[in-house]
Amino acid sequence: MAVPELPVTQEEQGSFGGDLIGMFNFLIDPGGAAKLIRHKWFWVGPVLLVSIVGIIIGVLLMPIVTQVLLSQPPPPGQDPATYQKGLAIGLSIQKYATYFSPILVVLILAISAAIVYGTCSVMQIKTKFLWLFNLLAGLSLISILQSIATYLIIRGKGELSTPAELQPPLGLDIFMAEGANKFLTAFLGFFSVFQIWSIVMMVLIFAAAFKVSKGKAFAAVAPLVALTLLLKLLFAAFQR
Repeated sequence: MAVPELPVTQEEQGSFGGDLIGMFNFLIDPGGAAKLIRHKWFWVGPVLLVSIVGIIIGVLLMPIVTQVLLSQPPPPGQDPATYQKGLAIGLSIQKYATYFSPILVVLILAISAAIVYGTCSVMQIKTKFLWLFNLLAGLSLISILQSIATYLIIRGKGELSTPAELQPPLGLDIFMAEGANKFLTAFLGFFSVFQIWSIVMMVLIFAAAFKVSKGKAFAAVAPLVALTLLLKLLFAAFQR
């Protein structure tokens, strides 16, 4: 028997304080989180929190990242001076990107919401771009926990010597030996406890918010998950 879909209604105003407290429902309470995605300005709180934590962790890690990268020898056949110049430019870009993270966060959320909105249109699931934007903004709180876990692991290692140590394994890649196939390592690393947590919550909140089955909810968000995995594999291709 088909599950009736929720009719599209107008956004609710909500209260800033209530949204701030309620956004933590996205970590453990799908039903409570589903009620928040129709609040017009709900996304503001998660975006601010994700941006602030991202900037703090980025600033704290910058000296470690700089020390590790500067200690690496240039690739075979590349002029050392050219390599050092390119590395300096890359570090400057990373530094500025850290401070402009609020803009990057909003841009990534908007693109992600557009992808899911397109899937919903094809599947004839009645929703709105803003609601999906709010959904993904709330789920981004899980990325804060992943960033904090990554930072604590890096700091706990003491002095680092390779760029690989800047990306500690948080998923199935923990079983991969150093120097293993980078694409397989990236694929397994995608399935971290935080990524699985985020996908599960996304499906449950989506199903609760739009009154569809969990299977249909997973189908709606699957293209976004697949694209995220593809980007991770493409990023691995540029790693040494």
